[in-house]
Amino acid sequence: MNRLSEDLHAWLEGVLPLCSEKASLDARRPCSPLPFELAVQVMGDCADVARRRAFVRGLCEVVRTLAEDFPDNIFWDLDHLCNCMWNAGAPEAIEGFAHRVAVLCRGFGNKSELRFRYAHDFLYGYDWARWVSRQPEERAGIGPFDLAFFDYLDSRRQTLVELIASNDQKYGQLHGQEFRNPFTFCREPREEAHLHQVLAQADLIPVKAWRMDGERRWDLPFTDLRAEAAKRLGIARGPIS
Repeated sequence: MNRLSEDLHAWLEGVLPLCSEKASLDARRPCSPLPFELAVQVMGDCADVARRRAFVRGLCEVVRTLAEDFPDNIFWDLDHLCNCMWNAGAPEAIEGFAHRVAVLCRGFGNKSELRFRYAHDFLYGYDWARWVSRQPEERAGIGPFDLAFFDYLDSRRQTLVELIASNDQKYGQLHGQEFRNPFTFCREPREEAHLHQVLAQADLIPVKAWRMDGERRWDLPFTDLRAEAAKRLGIARGPIS
């Protein structure tokens, strides 16, 4: 291992305890890849030192933010996200991409007014598929980790904050340490894991985040299909007004 690889490995080792032995929705692997494994796969034999360092710094920022703002997150398939980060291009673009992801996580996570418990809807494309389906002729070519979609999520977050401030019936103010759940099914960890494993087995996950190419589909009613699966599994909790 050369000196640069040693440096990169040392940086990534710093976030290893945050994401070791995390689950994957890919039934063929026992757990999601470690940051160093993803970095090796994504960067390959690229000799651009600045780009490699920017990617590792960005990956560390994303992993730390996910761990801090979504500490209960169950599935950690970051393969496609990492590939998109690397393909952002120049070092500044890579770091900018990572920072956008980190800001989004902080804006929706457990320290924000929104207090969502998991990043699954972001990582596996449920938010993205809903967004594309509203205007497919304009949005079908935009990926779940493209900056245009990040812009939408920023705007959506602000809308939700305003609804919370007005104590909206669906997006009202929370009490104590409860998590926000506007869905019609239970999202406690056991139920969350089982539901999404069943959906993955049925090939009903919008974005296969465990693949580098992030094979994706938007043209199925994934939100409704997930709610129907939850009902079949006995974890529905009644309609949200």
